[in-house]
Amino acid sequence: MVRQTLMMLLLLLALPVQATQAVFAGGSFWVMEALFAGRSGVKSTETGWMKSGSRHLQRQVVRVEYDPHTLSYGELLTLYWAAVDTFDGEGQFCDRGAEFSPALYVQSSLQQKWAQQSRARLELESGRDVRVRILPVGTFVSAPARHQQYSWQHPLLYGGYRRMCGYPAGERFNLQALAGAPIATSEK
Repeated sequence: MVRQTLMMLLLLLALPVQATQAVFAGGSFWVMEALFAGRSGVKSTETGWMKSGSRHLQRQVVRVEYDPHTLSYGELLTLYWAAVDTFDGEGQFCDRGAEFSPALYVQSSLQQKWAQQSRARLELESGRDVRVRILPVGTFVSAPARHQQYSWQHPLLYGGYRRMCGYPAGERFNLQALAGAPIATSEK
């Protein structure tokens, strides 16, 4: 019996590591994709729209496939919180409306717990209500190819858009340096 259990454990360890997914809405999906793409531990990113709830609301999102042994969901949340205006639930920076409103789409009870705890921490630190919704994953609709890897396909157009709109340059964020850093906000 012990031998069978040991063999089963060894077989499980030999299986390839499965990547995990996370879905983030934070205004423009171009900006969200640039925030996560190319980072160590990120296997792939895909822009699109998330449909969820009975109101048929669609938000621009980025779906991130990552290796949880290299990059944790908590680290992805750290990047996300630094890149979005957490107090603006009506859009992000110059992008206004429900399609651009911030949300975390969770796929497991563990992601739900991390998202809720990190949002509660931000509310305690700021003394303000964080306007980022935490929602269950809905139906993901992939954006056309012209919207995928936009910051790499069109670096000048993307850079001009990001700067004119007021988004921070999240693709330059250093995860280690973000520990204890203030969150992005807009003054209203």
